[in-house]
Amino acid sequence: MNDQLATMELEPSEGSLLVRLHGEIDLSNANQMQQQLEKAIGGYPRVVVDLTKIEYLDSQGLRLIKQICDKSDREHTMLKLIAPSTSIARQVLDIARMSEYVEIRDAVEA
Repeated sequence: MNDQLATMELEPSEGSLLVRLHGEIDLSNANQMQQQLEKAIGGYPRVVVDLTKIEYLDSQGLRLIKQICDKSDREHTMLKLIAPSTSIARQVLDIARMSEYVEIRDAVEA
């Protein structure tokens, strides 16, 4: 299995961070992605994680997102997810009822 199924782009701005994830998040790379995400978002009061270009998300990917939600709650970070209603990521998030834990939007705000 390939450990680099997903990539991450960071776009910091004043007091916030936009994290764009691309590719696949599954058992083979979820722990690595979680470590990278936790390191990246530390210290930002507002974080937006864009899942628009996620092509596959399994239960370990959902676990990663829940862990990031929990970390954000503990650190009082405002977290939002971006997943268009027609995306694979949104379908998985909706099935798992992730909107009970985090705000999910269709697009990044301008």
